[in-house]
Amino acid sequence: MVSNLVICATVFTFSAVTFASAQEFQYLRDVFRASIQHAENKESRVNKFVYNNCGHPETDIFNLTSIIIRPDPVQLPGKVTLGASFVFRETARSPIKLQVEIDVRSGGKWLKLPCIEQVGTCTYEDICDLLSLLPACPEPLVSAGIPCQCPFPKGSYNLPASTIDIPLELVPPGDYKVKAVFTNGEKPGACIELTISFN
Repeated sequence: MVSNLVICATVFTFSAVTFASAQEFQYLRDVFRASIQHAENKESRVNKFVYNNCGHPETDIFNLTSIIIRPDPVQLPGKVTLGASFVFRETARSPIKLQVEIDVRSGGKWLKLPCIEQVGTCTYEDICDLLSLLPACPEPLVSAGIPCQCPFPKGSYNLPASTIDIPLELVPPGDYKVKAVFTNGEKPGACIELTISFN
């Protein structure tokens, strides 16, 4: 699984672009703005995408082996290219718990975004429930043979780099750190850390 993080991020990104209204994009952006008093400091910007397997890639149920996000930093609105390779060591079934921490750099300091309307630093008891709400699986995932709903069968997967057009600015400009920890029942699933910049 694209460490479920990348599956979820990719599924929700493609789905958001395909199905979400302009009002829904604006709402998500407003949620972030409500949590951030954004003081931009261009000299301190990360401006580099970095990911790290912070768990135990050799034993976790799923392992992210590569990920592509271009351009770097991401320009919104604009075209974004996504790609990834990942492995499920065994089939992952419901419940798959996801704990997300999101920090944003503001005024030279890292601030944790609170969980507001299920956006931000949140815990999702079973992402299978969320994925079941998708009206359709985005075409790039279908073509790559990547499932959009649970269970996620054991095996190796590759999402070729695909470019999508995101017409609206989804989040305020800045540097973000994201940590996602997955558990599948009582078993460790994965731990992924990302640092990404949005312009």
